[in-house]
Order: sequence, then structure tokens, then C-alpha cells
Amino acid sequence: MFAWRPLTFLVLLWSCPAAAWGYGYGREDDPVLKAFASAVSAVQGQDLPGARKALESVRWQVDELKQAQDLGVDLGPRLAAAHADGATPAQTLEAWANLLYLGMLQKLHWNLEDGLADYHTCRARLESAIAYYETALAGNVRKDDLRRRERDPKAPSRHADLVEQFAAARRSLGSPGLFGAGKRDPDLPAFRDAVRRIVGHLNAVFPSFVRPGAERPPRGR
Repeated sequence: MFAWRPLTFLVLLWSCPAAAWGYGYGREDDPVLKAFASAVSAVQGQDLPGARKALESVRWQVDELKQAQDLGVDLGPRLAAAHADGATPAQTLEAWANLLYLGMLQKLHWNLEDGLADYHTCRARLESAIAYYETALAGNVRKDDLRRRERDPKAPSRHADLVEQFAAARRSLGSPGLFGAGKRDPDLPAFRDAVRRIVGHLNAVFPSFVRPGAERPPRGR
């Protein structure tokens, strides 16, 4: 179990550069990331009602994740407990990180579901998934790297491989080219392999997260 420190997350949020995506908004306008930033700020100020307000603004995301045709995961009970009177800041932040983790899975696996058919839509989903990782998860992955290297200086970096696997996923989308020139077809098996490695690393670092069961691959938008 990690110590979810509000100040750490605020630093991560402020350090992430903006990126233009295909859904009409950039990283700074993503509704889930904006809600996460509000929740972190509220926790930092010991304002649990403020965190609850942020959660209500993305209740649609929680409801969407529960759908059978989506991930089929109900994070509602954990989020409710993490925002109840007496909840610790660590509980609240971990529940929010779990929500962004599921949002990341959702976008990766809708790309798989769609077979990488539309480059621009798939690229937008992937960039959003990367932003969720960088904002809510990367800090604790790096801490995990440090702990493992204290035990074994040669332990490979999970964060470094995650960065590489996201890059591999981006390459696997192919390219629409320019007026047909330089067009490259998507490589669905390569994308699937990258997703498998991404999920494997994160499941190892965050074993307490609510997530889809191993018997049914997660799906998402």
C-alpha cells in the first residue's frame, strides 16, 4: 500500500505539459483530469466536501465503467467509502487514482475493441490514457522502482518500460500519411502486446486497485 501524498500529486499535475487531442480539448480540459486536480486540491486543504463535489462531476464516468459493454467494474463502493466522514486523505487519493487507472484501461481497450480502425480516434484515446498514467500513477511507479532497486540494484525500471510500451502503442497505430503518402497500417498485435505489458506492470504496482477480473479482458472507450 502506497502513501498517497496530496502535495506529490499537485506537483505531478502542474508538471504535465498540455497536448492537443482529437476530441476537441487538450489535457488541461479533460473533465476527469480536471476533477482529479480539484479533488487533490480539496484533500490538500482538508476539504472533504470539495472532494465529494469533484467526484459528483465525474459520476458519469463511474456509471459508464459499470456497464457490461464497458469494463463492467463498479468502483462506486470504494469511492463512497473514500469520501465518507472519517476517510483519510490516503484513502481518498488512492480511490481517485484507481478511477484514473480504470479510465486508462477503458481507453486502451476500446482501441482494441475497435481494432485500431480510426487513427485519429485511437490516437486521442491513447494520448488520454498516457495522461492518466502520468498524472495519477507514474509517481508511485517510480517509488516502486526505487524500493525494488534498494533490494536489487539491477532491478529493471517499470516506469521506463511503461514509457517505452506507451511509445510502442503509439507506433502501432500506424499513420494516415499525408494525402496517402507515408501511410502505414496499424499493427493490432503490437498494440495488444504493449497493452498487456502496461497492464501487467500496473497490476504489480497497485495490487489493491479495483479492476476487471483476469478471466475477462477489460474493455473501454
